[in-house]
Amino acid sequence: MQRADMQAGGHKVLVTGASGFYGRHLVPFLQATGYEPVAMTRRDVSFGGPVRVIKITDIETGIDWARHLDGVGAVVHLAGLAHVKSVIPDSDYDRLNRAVTKRLARASKSAGAKLIYISSIAGQSGSSADHVLVESGPVGPTTAYGRSKLRAEQEVAAAGDRYVIFRPTLTYGSGVVGNMGGLIRLSTGRIPPPFGALHNKRSLLAVETMCEAVNFALKTEAALRQTFLLADPEPVSVAEMVRALREGGGMRGGGLRMPPAILSALARLIGGADLWDKIGGDLVVSVEKLRTFGFRWKVDTREGLRALGAMFSGRLSS
Repeated sequence: MQRADMQAGGHKVLVTGASGFYGRHLVPFLQATGYEPVAMTRRDVSFGGPVRVIKITDIETGIDWARHLDGVGAVVHLAGLAHVKSVIPDSDYDRLNRAVTKRLARASKSAGAKLIYISSIAGQSGSSADHVLVESGPVGPTTAYGRSKLRAEQEVAAAGDRYVIFRPTLTYGSGVVGNMGGLIRLSTGRIPPPFGALHNKRSLLAVETMCEAVNFALKTEAALRQTFLLADPEPVSVAEMVRALREGGGMRGGGLRMPPAILSALARLIGGADLWDKIGGDLVVSVEKLRTFGFRWKVDTREGLRALGAMFSGRLSS
């Protein structure tokens, strides 16, 4: 089913949003794999090696994509407006996620460059789902962020045929922030969080697997024009996440066993139904399509979380 498309060895890969969580892992990975990454970012960043950095002030306007794509074999598009807690108008998400992606997709087609678009599971689903998600299933984003990511996917598909789209789930790894970063801090503290009775299942993604998936998309011709859900193969419960993080940090237990009904009431009081959906709901995706195309996973979720717990605990004690 596969045949080689882009092989590592000097091929230029432009990475937008290179100073973000994904980018800070992906750029060094691409360099170590044999590609020549070109990092595009609005912020100052160093990758500890001879990586070319393109500093921009605004990805929305004023970028000469044709010039930046000259000699580039592929683009990994990470840049965009993230899902944040503060109220942001739908129009802002649309401009920075859909419209920017549309311009980049068209420029990539003109330059003959492959486009790998890192979308989000939010483009397909809300914070929880009562069924296992598959690529061929219905899409129902519930936030402005999710709707903008889905529309950006549609712009990518409309612009050309040399693209691969990934919808990653909640991702863990060194330097992660947001909800996952908060869970790590809670789990590696002296007092365990009250999540020991939460046995709902969530699909997580190791950031190392995201990097491997990008490499897979770069090299695999059969992956073109495909959309893949991206996650670790086996979902885990919130209690299992806490236990693995604490074990990695040399602590015991999967968290205090507060009844889910009480947790639900507290979460809804603090952050509404969506917060409880993120904590106590199920969100499981099938990665069978990606497996069928030949991708193989190298990171086990529990082992990855243990390693992250050990790393985070070490930083706290140093």
